[in-house]
Amino acid sequence: MTQGSVQISNAEYHKHFAISASMLKVMAKHGPKAYWNSFHNPDRPERKSTPALILGSLTHAAILEPDDLENQFTVVSSRTTKKGKEEAAEAAKKGITAVTSDQWELAMAMRDSVYREKEAKELLAKGVAEKSWWSVDESTSLDVKARSDWFTGNTIVDLKTSRSGAAPKEFAKAVANFGYHLQAAHYLEVTGAKRFIFLVVQSEWPFDVGLYELDEQSIDLGYKERRQALDQI
Repeated sequence: MTQGSVQISNAEYHKHFAISASMLKVMAKHGPKAYWNSFHNPDRPERKSTPALILGSLTHAAILEPDDLENQFTVVSSRTTKKGKEEAAEAAKKGITAVTSDQWELAMAMRDSVYREKEAKELLAKGVAEKSWWSVDESTSLDVKARSDWFTGNTIVDLKTSRSGAAPKEFAKAVANFGYHLQAAHYLEVTGAKRFIFLVVQSEWPFDVGLYELDEQSIDLGYKERRQALDQI
């Protein structure tokens, strides 16, 4: 499989037609009908930003792209007031996402917690944020893609936020619920990386942090489910 990568915006990445891990997870978990309705049905509703999605993006930028943070986000007054709505609209014209002071402070708390962890700080000391990857699946000839949160040359670090915490038991549930094993297998295949490490930070006090690498059995299951999903697509 031939790999290629490029630095482009998140919006450009999501516009590209290639098959992503998110698309594979929908096919694997819910089947062809849900896949069609989620990604190809012309009547599907436009996906709108939610406070949770905005907070996730803000946290990623705060931790992985701190030098570019203020080019992507700005704090405005309450989004329920006329002044706040006007400020948000003005920011949107400049391509900047408006967030509340509460969202900003929460993201900063998660960032600080991550960088207090020695192992996490070392992982993020050198690397590239938000790198987009493409390749062709030889078996099906489908174009496939992935976007690594952080790439160090042979290791992908994937940042996850979790309200329930970063303890092993909670993370194990998340792996099963959200198909993280399939995501890891897909990213390893598309990028050619040797390791895939999950960096989990709790999105509320006490902002616990955990680092996880799935075992060989889990990755093998991810490859199997990925293969089945690609063949169905």
